[in-house]
Amino acid sequence: MKRNTPYLLALSLTGILGLGVGLAAPQLTSLVTPPVEAQTSQSQKSVPTLNKLNEDFIAISETVTPAVVSISMSKTLKAPSRSHPQVPEEFEEFFGAPFPAPRGEQKQQGVGSGVIVDAAKGYILTNNHVVADADEIKVTLSDRRTFKAKIIGTDPRTDLAVIQVSGAKGLRQASLGDSKDLEVGEWVLAIGNPFGLSSTVTAGIISAKGRANVGVADFEDFIQTDAAINPGNSGGALVNIKGELIGINTAIATRSKGYMGIGFAIPSNMAKQVMQSLINKGKVSRAQLGVFIQPLDDSMAQGLGLKDSREGILVSGVVNGSPADKAGIKKYDVILKLNGKSINDSNQFRNQVAMTPSGSSVEIEILRNGKTMTFKPLLREMENTGKAAENMQTPALQDKRGFQLQDLNPTLRQQLQVPPALQGVVVTDVSPSSQAYEKGLREGDLITEINRAPVRSLAQFNAEFNKLKSGDVALLAVQREQASVVIAFEIP
Repeated sequence: MKRNTPYLLALSLTGILGLGVGLAAPQLTSLVTPPVEAQTSQSQKSVPTLNKLNEDFIAISETVTPAVVSISMSKTLKAPSRSHPQVPEEFEEFFGAPFPAPRGEQKQQGVGSGVIVDAAKGYILTNNHVVADADEIKVTLSDRRTFKAKIIGTDPRTDLAVIQVSGAKGLRQASLGDSKDLEVGEWVLAIGNPFGLSSTVTAGIISAKGRANVGVADFEDFIQTDAAINPGNSGGALVNIKGELIGINTAIATRSKGYMGIGFAIPSNMAKQVMQSLINKGKVSRAQLGVFIQPLDDSMAQGLGLKDSREGILVSGVVNGSPADKAGIKKYDVILKLNGKSINDSNQFRNQVAMTPSGSSVEIEILRNGKTMTFKPLLREMENTGKAAENMQTPALQDKRGFQLQDLNPTLRQQLQVPPALQGVVVTDVSPSSQAYEKGLREGDLITEINRAPVRSLAQFNAEFNKLKSGDVALLAVQREQASVVIAFEIP
């Protein structure tokens, strides 16, 4: 209770301040208040609109609520642990809190939500974190009937899962909508079981689309909403004004462990594709192009000789023998289009490639040295990557560049797990106030190129760097763990 006091106080102060302003400036109010006739006319016009919206909300609630279920699970843990350690503190899943035992084995219990997507076969779509590793799953319908459920398939990389109940008659299913047609500002309803309160409906709008880098899943393309959602809403329905399921509620941004106006839902189009794959194959297969990609910024565009950084994404590296490598795509290429559609978001590109069936080809338009080129690589199934190397921490003095370097020796190569064929210099320290740090250079990075010139030694790097003058851009090709990154910063 004490933890909530500052928030309650802040709300109270806002109300008091608003009242004070109104009392202190009545003459300003009279200047902006419409005439009585105008107020009456506007009120008469708005009443039918509000009544229609009210009726729509009621109809949607009556239609969709029976398709939203409460899911309770239990599983055995050998030792107390945080339920979802991979999720940043600010992004808590809407899952019931565990009840840990002091030591030894313990039973972890939680409550979430799910949406019936196939009434005939009893398929229910929910979040992976709601049912992952469960020993027992129970589903409670809106009419209070309870059934045991089994897992059909889970996909941790999108945090989706499909479960199934058997022998349940009279089920109601949700109608899947098309999430690509969503617009920021349109009304949505969130339906679920927050804090175990069954069949709870809240209203809000779509606040944003295409939210990524939230830290909840590997593949993120979240719908952001301000509809009130809380722990227990995980796996519940986000529906549009037509009553169509357009998202699966998954996470909230919060510092109070409760609703703070920022919620995230997995779009229905992504959920539908994952769901069908889980039902048909029990797993999700993803395609791989074999490139490292990143967004462009102004410094990077200048270093590459581009006129604009707002279109396209940069290929910062190409995996040897990959579909991209075989097709002829190279480092420093700027990807402009995928299958004829413009690309300006690296996460969007990654998701679209991943959800393309492996073995099929895609058309990629790139810009290379001012010339537009088209490639048609044949995608292959995504491979699992190995464990990433830890960044080496080596204390060193800063120089005028803002970072310190060291030749790559056998010891550093082993520590950083650098492949034998790869050459470069190791970043041993970076000043937090430097341009290089601001643009993303970090300790443990291996610089393999500067302004497209290969780097094999510290002396070679220094020779190239010393050619640059104030205002020039340094374009660095960096190998970081198992990723290839390009960093561009202006010389002070």
